[in-house]
Amino acid sequence: MSDEIMSDENDVIVGYLVQREDKDGDVSFWDPTNEWQEDPNEGKFYENEDEANADAKALQEGDSATITVELVFEDDDDAEEETEEKA
Repeated sequence: MSDEIMSDENDVIVGYLVQREDKDGDVSFWDPTNEWQEDPNEGKFYENEDEANADAKALQEGDSATITVELVFEDDDDAEEETEEKA
């Protein structure tokens, strides 16, 4: 458990997504132009947590699903790919 906590502390938060999970467990992500999208890459990327929270709160009104703000962490896959390419 402590290893998991330590790695989370080292992760860099780069932004936020507004996520909706319905009663069936289906997850989608908010995009103001296209509304709820299944692909997180098509959801609106928020750099400001307050803006993401404000949109999530507004979207929650009148919606029975659970709407939350999810953290987006820096992608460290690039470092792994560079190491593989050098090998």
